[in-house]
Amino acid sequence: MLLLLIGFSATGLSSEAWNTKSNFGGVARHRGTGISVGNRGYMGLGHYNGSGTNILFNDWWEFDPGTNTWSQKANYPFPTYAASSFKIGMKCYVGTGVSAGNLFYAYDPIANTWTAIEPVPMGATDQVGFSVNNKGYYLYSNQLYEYDATLDQWTLKNTVPFFPSSWCSTFTIGEKAYVKSGTQLYEYKPATDEWAARANFPGLASGGSAAFAVKGKGYIVCGYIGWLSELSDEVWEFDPALNVWTQLDDFPGSARRFSSGFAIGNKGYIGIGTTGTNMRDFWEFDELLGAAETSLPEVSLYPNPTTGYITVSGITDATVNLYDLTGKLVYSALLTGSDMLDLRELESGNYMVEILTANSRSTQKIIVQN
Repeated sequence: MLLLLIGFSATGLSSEAWNTKSNFGGVARHRGTGISVGNRGYMGLGHYNGSGTNILFNDWWEFDPGTNTWSQKANYPFPTYAASSFKIGMKCYVGTGVSAGNLFYAYDPIANTWTAIEPVPMGATDQVGFSVNNKGYYLYSNQLYEYDATLDQWTLKNTVPFFPSSWCSTFTIGEKAYVKSGTQLYEYKPATDEWAARANFPGLASGGSAAFAVKGKGYIVCGYIGWLSELSDEVWEFDPALNVWTQLDDFPGSARRFSSGFAIGNKGYIGIGTTGTNMRDFWEFDELLGAAETSLPEVSLYPNPTTGYITVSGITDATVNLYDLTGKLVYSALLTGSDMLDLRELESGNYMVEILTANSRSTQKIIVQN
């Protein structure tokens, strides 16, 4: 059961939501870049300086979640770290950072090539980028620049109403972007070029967190507390519809700062980072595997297997969602009583049925034989 408060709610997911995946393909590092395009993730760049010597990287790696494998791709034009990134269409855009100044490059996964684009007017290290509606955005101090890939052109937007700190985090949900800076959370709506303050972040991490968004919610993972040396292993979920933060069970890996994150479909991923010792482990977040459940023994679904229709009995005022084995939502319906659901449009296979009420969540598996 979730206890909802103003802007915050209690633990809602277990650590079973996290699975270890194949280690990142390159050597251990931090302050790298992570981004996804289509059904592939990309990670690379970064540095390590544990021995006192600052080693920079320009290698670029592709992650295939279907095979749980990494493959090395064309190197970024030069070694760098603390870069900004966003995606437009089927291309990654990476720029700024410690070595690039205001330079930006587009990566084409199909051609496996990097191409220089128009430099952003202002460049710095440890700034953030995000994408909304096929446009890219770069946030520097209280200035926001929008990139149009068709025109290869940057446009300065309205003045940002806050000054983001270095090492802040971003995620995009629908047609809005969210920026966490310290304890502040701001929402940006490109359609009207407006910012709005949302519920303050209630967690410990003040910066250096990984972030991603899946299934309409944003996630903040790990980070540093105060200033670098103290680390957080907290995981927080933000629901923009309710303007509520929910604390989940702690990240099961090592607490860290300067890791990189992205989402592929309905799963989130984070990897690399540092505790003072650099890491190359890589983790997958699957919300369906870890959701805390309240038993609903009176609920029944029949027949199972089904040849097209299924009856849900024993519950009212609930939402029923069906997910395929990749975590994709394929069916949703509101229940007001004992209802028969028409599943004839679904392909034959196994599905997870999620039943949501105001204070409970239950899951069951069904087999569709259409």
